[in-house]
Amino acid sequence: FYKNMKSKLIPIAYTLAIVKPNLAMKEEKMNEIMKVIDDNDFEVFHQKTKILRNEEILNLFYKYRNQEFFDDIKEHLSSGESKVMLLINKVETRYDEEKEEEVKLEDPITRWKKLIGPSNPEEAKTKSDKCLRAQYGLDIIRNGFHGSDDPHSANKERDIFKFSIPEKIPEFKYERYKVTMEHLLKFCFPPNLEH
Repeated sequence: FYKNMKSKLIPIAYTLAIVKPNLAMKEEKMNEIMKVIDDNDFEVFHQKTKILRNEEILNLFYKYRNQEFFDDIKEHLSSGESKVMLLINKVETRYDEEKEEEVKLEDPITRWKKLIGPSNPEEAKTKSDKCLRAQYGLDIIRNGFHGSDDPHSANKERDIFKFSIPEKIPEFKYERYKVTMEHLLKFCFPPNLEH
């Protein structure tokens, strides 16, 4: 009976985030990165530390499979453990000091892409020296990070690592002024049950 009931939970927006081996294997760097993730209002919903298998690398970077640098990507990602995470927004709004008001956070995919910056660390340093690739990336292959490009990619990448879909309990809003005596009487004595 319970197996046939649909979940009443609401899916939460997420992104797949990977910290590549050149950083994931350095405890001090990982502690710094995890602090940045937390400070930027991300919550780690799922995580694994693992050496990526060839199938996982191919599925993640399928669009680059025919590029000459694909073997370099495979070699780097299989050289040591990566930290694989499913990130969600920790909060829905954040106080914006310039606007002097609460603003709704963008989705985790957009926010993570902005936080890690452009793929090439040299470009990242000129565009935003505060982004993670500008601070930690060495070159285009060892740029330190990966993030989903869009919701479709995030779903596919989540599936590669067999992470469950993040969900939350829907918020119930009780609006007192809408409950009248008439509503209560109809609830207690439904008209269609009268004899």
